[in-house]
Amino acid sequence: MLLAQQTTQRSIGLIVLVIVALGGVAYLVISARKGRAEVGSELELAANRKPYLDDDELETTKLDRSLLAAVGLLLLIAVALPLYWLAEPGRQAGAVKAFDEKFVEAGSVIYTETAQCVNCHAAEGVGGVASFVVTNENGDFVDQVQWNAPALNTVLWRFSVEEVRYVLDYGRPGTPMAAWGLPGGGPLTEQQIDQIIDYLWSVQLTPQEMTAEVDDAVKQVDAGLAKRMVDVRAENVTKAKAFSKAAGTQKTVADLPVEKAVAGASKENDAFVTSRLNEADELQLGEILFNLPTASGAYNCARCHVPGAAYGQAGKPFEKLEYGAMGPRLQGIETRSTPREHFEFIMSGSENGVKYFSRSIGSGKMPGFGLNPNADAEGVPQLGPLGMYDPAQVWSIVTYERNLDRIPSANPDKAPQASPDDLAVVNTEPPQDAAPTIEAAPAPGGEPAPTTEPNQEG
Repeated sequence: MLLAQQTTQRSIGLIVLVIVALGGVAYLVISARKGRAEVGSELELAANRKPYLDDDELETTKLDRSLLAAVGLLLLIAVALPLYWLAEPGRQAGAVKAFDEKFVEAGSVIYTETAQCVNCHAAEGVGGVASFVVTNENGDFVDQVQWNAPALNTVLWRFSVEEVRYVLDYGRPGTPMAAWGLPGGGPLTEQQIDQIIDYLWSVQLTPQEMTAEVDDAVKQVDAGLAKRMVDVRAENVTKAKAFSKAAGTQKTVADLPVEKAVAGASKENDAFVTSRLNEADELQLGEILFNLPTASGAYNCARCHVPGAAYGQAGKPFEKLEYGAMGPRLQGIETRSTPREHFEFIMSGSENGVKYFSRSIGSGKMPGFGLNPNADAEGVPQLGPLGMYDPAQVWSIVTYERNLDRIPSANPDKAPQASPDDLAVVNTEPPQDAAPTIEAAPAPGGEPAPTTEPNQEG
């Protein structure tokens, strides 16, 4: 195990050390053997009385052997030592890696034993449940529920490191998530919080694993829809790469200069023209993704925007439920935002203090589901530029949310009062085969209507 952990530099150093050590041992063994073989009086053994080599042998054979040994030693110094030090950067990298591994190990201990996050979020952050007592505004008992604690093996695909640290420090008021960091009154130091985050990095799913989780969930509902979704994704592979490259770590592409945002694209911004499913498929897929139960709701929108969804009591009237909706209601969002603003908002999430939509200020608690907020961030692992959903999936969620007032099943406490003709016009967005170009995009998008609680994940 020890040899397997050696860096190249350390291995070279060990080899040099072994050679020197073997040489020293050989010298001692030879000297001891000679000492035992010597017999006679002190007079005969005295160095200054013993017959030695004559001049001819001393200045030829003996001198040649001595010079050869010296040259060999010089070669060892001139070749081996530079090889050792030339790889010093790699040795440093190995030291950093070993240090990171210690932090991950320490974070694992905190996750499983100290803070016992495993009790709610399960081993390796795959998601679980937590018992929680719901109370009203006066602190009176309302109900005891089993709260779905979201999977944490995708949390760094949708939240930045700083946003995750904030949640760990201050918790989620009104949910089982308590404040664990010292700033929020919790027991863990800043270093321990960092160690938990290091551990979370080690358990994040790969892009392929995330995609497979979502695809399998959609396939269980409608195999045909799942196939059409995958086909559209294949059409968008190049476009999605162009989108993520241009957006980088920005929260919205609307802020970028057009010439930078469309680098290599035509005047029509073809890098941002995303192929989409048809309207009916978008409504169906949007509803599936909005309510996706996979990973204890880590992928879905309902756990924050639908009262009671986080603990299996979704659908109760918004005004009558005490807890369970950390984000604002989304009915009527189509009147407060453009389709492009809405799309960018779900793709990138919100930033604290930034204005969104027509009259909303971001809290930073709305995650970005389409772009990885940690892409290109310094000092953190790079998992990939795209997030949990591809652009076509985000457009499906947009279409679904912009039609919530017209979908009875999505709005049980406020059934639509409209004529059959009105209900037939399900979507008033642009054509499904092309998203609005960036020139037409207004200022950065907006968060849903203001609410007394921040838009956050439970």
